Amino acid sequence: MGLAFMVAVSCGNRKTAQSGNGTYVIETDPAYNIETATLLERFPITYPTPATTSEEKGIQNRMLNGFNCWNEGFDAWKNWGDVLYSPESIYNVNGVRMTLAEYQQAMNITLKQSDIQMGDFDNMIISGNWTAIRYQTTHRNLQTGEVHPVPVTEFVRFKDFGEKGMKVDEGWGGIKGDSYTGLQHFISDEEKAAQQKMMDGILAIRLPETGNLEDKYPVQFPTEIKGEKAQRMKEMLLQDLDNWNRGYAAWAGWTSTFFTEDVTYGYNDESFDLEGLRANAKALLEEKDIQRVKVYNILTSGDWAAIHSWHVVTRKDGSQDVFDSMAFYHFVEQDGNLKVDKCWIKENS
Repeated sequence: MGLAFMVAVSCGNRKTAQSGNGTYVIETDPAYNIETATLLERFPITYPTPATTSEEKGIQNRMLNGFNCWNEGFDAWKNWGDVLYSPESIYNVNGVRMTLAEYQQAMNITLKQSDIQMGDFDNMIISGNWTAIRYQTTHRNLQTGEVHPVPVTEFVRFKDFGEKGMKVDEGWGGIKGDSYTGLQHFISDEEKAAQQKMMDGILAIRLPETGNLEDKYPVQFPTEIKGEKAQRMKEMLLQDLDNWNRGYAAWAGWTSTFFTEDVTYGYNDESFDLEGLRANAKALLEEKDIQRVKVYNILTSGDWAAIHSWHVVTRKDGSQDVFDSMAFYHFVEQDGNLKVDKCWIKENS
C-alpha cells in the first residue's frame, strides 16, 4: 500500500506487545524500530552527511523514529520518550536545564496550546555519540488557528544502553530567548540558582591574550575531529569567532576568506547574500557589543560543521546578558581553499 502505510504505525498507545519472557520492553517494540531507509523516505535529510559507525547509525535511527512518533501528539511523544530518554536524561530547552519530568511537563502544556508538526530535516550531523540537527516544523495555534513555520536547531549527546539502544544523555533544544523566564517556572529553586550560576560564569569569562585559538576558545564538550579537512573546518570556525571579537572591520575583512561570493547566509528568519550579511553584522554591532566567549561543541561530518557557542551582549546603557548561538556551515573547495557557501545561524542578541 506504499510508504505512508508502512510508517503510519501508532506510537501513542503501544503497551500491549510482549517479549519472549512475557515482559513488555518498549525499546524493542517494532513501532519504535522502523528501518532507517524507510523513514528517510518520509523524513528526507536535504543535506545528508554520513553515519558510519554502529553508534552513529543507532543515533540516526532513533532520531528518525522519534519524528515518526512526534506527529501523533503528546501521548505518542511521551511514550516515545521512554525509548529516547532515560530517567536521568537532561534536556536544555531554550536555555533552561530540565530533568526529563520537567521537560515532559513543559511539553504537555505547550502541546495543549499548539499543534506542532515535524517536517523535513535540513541536516543531521552525527559524530561519535553526538548529533546536531536542523529541521522544519509548523506550529498551529489551537485557539486562533494561525500557522507559522518554525525551523528548529538541536545539539544532543547520546549514551549507549546496550540492548535498549542509544538514549539521550543531555540535549540542547533551541536557543535562549523570550521563553527563558517562563520556562524557569518548571524547575526548582535549586535548579534556578544553578542556572544563574552558569550564566554568571559565562558573563565573567575574560578571553586570554593568545594566538592559540584552541586555548582561547576551549570546547567544553569536545568530539573527535577526524581528518585534515575536518581540522581545517574547526580552525576556520574558531577564526570566525576571533575575528568577530576583534570588531566589525576585522570580521568584515575576514568574510571574503570565510565565505564564497555567492554564499547563502540564513540568520534567524532572514536570508542574506555576502553584502547583506556584512550589513546585518554592522547594524547589530552599532547597537551593542557582542563578544563570543564560550564554545560548547563543534561537530564535523563530511562537508558540514556545526557549532554551539555562547556570547555576552553589552548594551549601550551598560547592561549585559548572555545568549547562545547554534550554527551550521557547509564547506566547499574553491581555488584550493575551503569556504562556506551555505550556513544557518539561530541566535538572540
